[in-house]
Amino acid sequence: MINKYRKFIEEHPYAHIILVMLLTSFIGISIEYIVNRDFIGSEIYTAIGLTLIEFLRVKRRKRKNENA
Repeated sequence: MINKYRKFIEEHPYAHIILVMLLTSFIGISIEYIVNRDFIGSEIYTAIGLTLIEFLRVKRRKRKNENA
């Protein structure tokens, strides 16, 4: 199972980032709502920013591997 997921990560790195972002955002929002009964909408900008940074990191790594 882990080998299949690693293969998925190698074949679809951007889909992996989106999947991880959605899962962790859902967990974080759920915990915040359970603990404080509140939703902080401005935190979505942090999640989007971190996702964009990760996209750039993956793009740079792919470009580096193609040039090598």
